Amino acid sequence: MKIGMCVYPGCVVSGLFAFAEMLEVANQRTGKKQFETIWVGQNQEPVPVSVGGRETVVSIVPRESLLDKSLDAILLPGFWTQGQLQVETSLAAYEGLLSTLKEVPEATRVWAYCSSVCLLAETGRLDNQLATSTWWMADYLQKRYRTVGWRFSQTCIIEPANTTASGVNGYLPIAQDLIASVCGQEVLRDIVDLMVVPKPETNSQPFQFISLMSLEDPLMRQVYVWVENTPAKELTITALARQLNQTERTLARKVKLETGLSCAQFMRLVKLHQAGESLIYSSLPVSAISDRFGFSDDAAFRRTFKKVSNYTPTEYRQTFRR
Repeated sequence: MKIGMCVYPGCVVSGLFAFAEMLEVANQRTGKKQFETIWVGQNQEPVPVSVGGRETVVSIVPRESLLDKSLDAILLPGFWTQGQLQVETSLAAYEGLLSTLKEVPEATRVWAYCSSVCLLAETGRLDNQLATSTWWMADYLQKRYRTVGWRFSQTCIIEPANTTASGVNGYLPIAQDLIASVCGQEVLRDIVDLMVVPKPETNSQPFQFISLMSLEDPLMRQVYVWVENTPAKELTITALARQLNQTERTLARKVKLETGLSCAQFMRLVKLHQAGESLIYSSLPVSAISDRFGFSDDAAFRRTFKKVSNYTPTEYRQTFRR
C-alpha cells in the first residue's frame, strides 16, 4: 500500500513522522513490505518545516505530487493555527493547495486530522458524509460546511473514501485502524506494546482545547489565570478590565483575535473546562462542583454544561472518567 505523506508550508509534520514509523514497525513485524510511505506535496518544490510555525528547521522535498495516481492514500496533517480567525486566513493562503487537493483522484483515499479537516471539507470531499474535527472548530465548521454530517463527540470517523480525526494526535487512530485492517489485530497489539502507544480515545472532550490552546500573549495568559481564579457568577468583562487595568474594548478585541471567541464565551468555556476536569478526576457530587467553581446555582450550571457540551454533567463523568 503506497501512502503519500503530504507536506505544505505551515503544516505540523510531527504526526507524519510518527505515522510513518508505526507503519515501518508493522512492515518489520510482518516481514513484508505492507506499507510504503513517500513525501508528497502540491509540487516537488522544497517545503520549509518549522516548529510552532516559526523558524525553519529543515526543508522536505516531496518525491511525488498529490496527484500521483499510484497513491492508495494521502495523509493530510493539520496546520498551525490559534483560533477560528486564523483558520479563515489560512484557507485563503492555501488556495493553490486546495485547488490541487480538489483534483486528487477519487480512488485515492484521503485521511485528514486536526485543522486539516478544514482543507478536506473545503474541497467538497466531505459533502454528505460523516466527519469530525477538534471541538474548538465546531461552530466554524458547522456554519461553513453545512452539508457535512459533523460528529464532534467522536475522535475518528472512517469512511470508505475519507477519514477524519480530531486533535494533533489524530494520526494515531488512523494508523491503528490501518494496521489492524491490513496486518491484523495481533500485529497491532504487538506494535502498541512495543512502542508503548497510548490507546486512542473514542470520544473527544468538548472543553479539552481550552487547556491546550496556545496562549503565548502575556495579556491572554493573565486573562486565563484571572478567569480560573474567579467564581463563575462574578465573571464579567467589566471586572476583568478593572483587574487587568485594561479597557473593555481592548480585552474584547484581544480575546476575539487570539481565540475567535467573544470574551464572555471564552470565560464561560474556561470555567466549564475546570468543572469538566473536576467531574473526570474527582468524586465530588455535581452540586459540590457547581458550588466550588462559583456558578450561581446547581440548576443553572447543569443547563449551561449541557448546552455547551451536549452532555449532562453526569453523562460527561461517565463518558470521560479516568
